[in-house]
Amino acid sequence: MAYLIYGIVKDPPHPEIDRNLTGFKGKPVCFVEAHGLCAAVSELEAEEGAPPVAELLAYAEVVEALHRSQAVVPMRYGSFLDGIPAIRDLLRARYRQYETLLAELDGHVEMGIRIFLPERECENISPEATGIPDEKLAVNGRAYLALRKLHYQREEETFQDRQAYIDRYMQAFTGLYARHRTETDTKNGAVILSLYFLAPESAICRFRKNFEDIIAKENDEVILSGPWPPYNFVITDTSK
Repeated sequence: MAYLIYGIVKDPPHPEIDRNLTGFKGKPVCFVEAHGLCAAVSELEAEEGAPPVAELLAYAEVVEALHRSQAVVPMRYGSFLDGIPAIRDLLRARYRQYETLLAELDGHVEMGIRIFLPERECENISPEATGIPDEKLAVNGRAYLALRKLHYQREEETFQDRQAYIDRYMQAFTGLYARHRTETDTKNGAVILSLYFLAPESAICRFRKNFEDIIAKENDEVILSGPWPPYNFVITDTSK
């Protein structure tokens, strides 16, 4: 039988929390202990394809319940291991890594900021941008080089624009986070900058206040989320 893993903690939760935890597809959550660590799991056959949103929310609620009670190394949905011995083997093989992570994450939460930017056209620059007719580009090496130069210039401008946004928000939260990560994605013609901060729980109010201050000054399309379990600051691959 396969086991779905929600996360790794240092100690079994309080019995009251343990009894009330219901996981993915209504399965009970149990705890496998080994090498001074505990894995929160549910006995469940692995499935192909994305599960319904409601089930993913149930999964996330277990991780959040663990996070409220103690530091947790959260796993993203889809971490399955075949049997209790395999879970104990994982804890044995990675106990130093997990112990280090738990010490770093203790007392911290994840805060997220998503900044929506208009997408620059840097991948497909039209020949008209160079002022040279299209038919001449095929035979005019100088025109081709001019087009490539404009392409790279637009790419550099795009990078600088994004970095300016990142630097602005990073500076706004100086002293309020231990670690950070950034990601860039494109969706429906917009560039999305995602900034993730590993912040002390004691800094949440100040973090929100600084966010309110910066959006009051800037006309950015931006969303603040959190506090969350620190999904973006752990390695969640269970393969050895």
